[in-house]
Amino acid sequence: MTTQQIVPPHKIESELIRIWDALDKSHKMRAGLFNLIVFNELSNRTDYIRKIVQKIIDTFPCRVLFVTHDPDPSKNYLKTAVSVIASEGKNATVCDDIDIGVAGSDWERVPYVILPHILPDLPVYLLWAEDPSKPHPLFQPLAQLSTRIIFDSESADSLIGFSQTLLTLKEQKGCDIADLNWGRLENWRDLLTSTFDSKQRIHDLKDIKHLQITYNARETEFFCHLKIQAMYLLALLSSRLGWKFLSVAKKGKKHCFRFENNIEAIIESTFWEDVGPGTILGLDVVTKQDSLYHFVRNPKLPHQVTVQISSTDRCELPYQFILGKTPLGQSLVREIFLKGTSSFFIQALHELTILDQEMIC
Repeated sequence: MTTQQIVPPHKIESELIRIWDALDKSHKMRAGLFNLIVFNELSNRTDYIRKIVQKIIDTFPCRVLFVTHDPDPSKNYLKTAVSVIASEGKNATVCDDIDIGVAGSDWERVPYVILPHILPDLPVYLLWAEDPSKPHPLFQPLAQLSTRIIFDSESADSLIGFSQTLLTLKEQKGCDIADLNWGRLENWRDLLTSTFDSKQRIHDLKDIKHLQITYNARETEFFCHLKIQAMYLLALLSSRLGWKFLSVAKKGKKHCFRFENNIEAIIESTFWEDVGPGTILGLDVVTKQDSLYHFVRNPKLPHQVTVQISSTDRCELPYQFILGKTPLGQSLVREIFLKGTSSFFIQALHELTILDQEMIC
């Protein structure tokens, strides 16, 4: 990344041209497949969001318009700066980076600063890195510029509030929506699809009496709402299988959910040092006929899941399922290039508004 050059808004493009002219002999390729607008509140998390953006650029070059809002009520400013960001790797590409810092009433100018610098005929993706259930004057103006809006449920204080907000947005605006934690769950969704792939196994899936999901309770500076992926997995299964929710109770580190027909689901936590916060570590499915589907990550090779399937009269040989490795920012990459809004995602959001009775995210 070149040193940021602070410039007034009307000189953004001319300064980018100057930077590129200076890099002319470096043989670096200027590239941009889409426009990525990022919005975040100025905090310790801002640097983390920038690291995610760098990982995006390492995979797919884009023009970045990074908006940082300073919530300090005593300040009032609009500052713009430009630089270029190089992807890491042998065949590096270089992308435009337009940085916009704003505080106070000058937020009204932000959409007008962004609009002239959106590359025409390319998609526009908005990463809204704050809680969407909390109103912000910049959300609607930036959403109107966007092809797809990607949220991060980690930023939400209430999972039920987050779910209700996204469902309302989808219903009223009809725009494509996504969530990073839903994207982080993709490997486990693939694992379930590949496992329950026959009539007998689908019958077993519909015949569940007990479900247990274990997640990683390792908290970090940027991740503290650790149950979200586990809640998504439960919501996906319960919505697809038509379970009728009755109640939820907390027992120590466990949350016990009861459904009609004597179906029980337990979400519990444990601590692993070498995997991401909130990551699913294991899943147990027990049917009414006492068939068992046991899925557990390998502690030494955490991208591998051991699958063991047994019943009252047979025990299959265990095998390994390889989860795709998900480096920082990879879930955002996947959500950017998906088309439309997953119907399973919408169903899971509806289910979360029912399951999350105690706001246990």
